[in-house]
Amino acid sequence: MDSIQTTPDKAKRQVALLGKMLLYSINHLTDEERQIYDSLVEELASVAKTPKEFRSTQKSAIPTQGASSSYAYQSAGNNRSIPGAVPPPVQTAPKDYSTAPQNKKLQGSKPERVVQWFVECWDKQDFKQEYFCLSDNFKQGKRSQQSLEEYVNDRYKRFANRHLTGPISKQVVDVSAPVTDGDLASVQVAERHSGKDEDIILYRTYQLIFEKTAWRILDFKTNQKRVRRRV
Repeated sequence: MDSIQTTPDKAKRQVALLGKMLLYSINHLTDEERQIYDSLVEELASVAKTPKEFRSTQKSAIPTQGASSSYAYQSAGNNRSIPGAVPPPVQTAPKDYSTAPQNKKLQGSKPERVVQWFVECWDKQDFKQEYFCLSDNFKQGKRSQQSLEEYVNDRYKRFANRHLTGPISKQVVDVSAPVTDGDLASVQVAERHSGKDEDIILYRTYQLIFEKTAWRILDFKTNQKRVRRRV
């Protein structure tokens, strides 16, 4: 190692780099090559004067306690820590909501009924039902990126501020029969959104998709708006 002329700071960077390299190559190394790797890391760590930062005794693939930019990742099956390697993200299986009452309620329902339920959910603060009325690929807001809990919490916050940020009440005035094309459908709706001082009639087109055994709202657009101020 004399020819490398390694400083403590440089040694830290070198150990981190070795850890990243090993993360992708550990399954292809022989036992002898792994021993060489360990020896190299130990020598660099001694130069860095912080060997504990680069050696982990943990039994699972998680960051070492107290580490900031450097992690120790343990390869499954060989109890070997990999200094400087960032552990792979934990993959969590999506929750199965197929048996949720709000989801089962939609099954067998016509597209226009799903839209009506969606609008009525606001006054009822039934935001779980609202969540299931929307497609996983809903094109507005954050629904496509949110869990059920995140979506419901956001909607409750908006409802709490409804006197400042939105309508106090929503009602369906009229809804048309759907126009369907395979697993797609469109519905024309007239909605009354009542605020503190005015009523707004919104004429909207809802696009729905048959997804996960039920019709769900994929997108909507407002075609016309009429405002009537209350005296």
